[in-house]
Amino acid sequence: MPMIDIPYDELPQLLKDNLTAEQWREAQLAVVDDGESVPESTYYLNLKNGQIHQYTAGQTANGPLLPTHALSGGHGRDSRQFHTAPPGAHTV
Repeated sequence: MPMIDIPYDELPQLLKDNLTAEQWREAQLAVVDDGESVPESTYYLNLKNGQIHQYTAGQTANGPLLPTHALSGGHGRDSRQFHTAPPGAHTV
């Protein structure tokens, strides 16, 4: 998956409140690009307009989307969500 070319400073405030610039580089791997199918049913943050909407697996992404569970970085204090998966999670 290609990296999303959005400078950290131009990202929605919600993302910057939860992820450091370093964590954003890792989180980009979870971004669903505009026009792609979302891989799971969950809430996604639109990286262009800052709005959060629920998507169903297979639905077409409207803008670059980051699943909101990737925002659990706790103001840069915790990056485990990028390196581990919860029990029973589907991993690639």
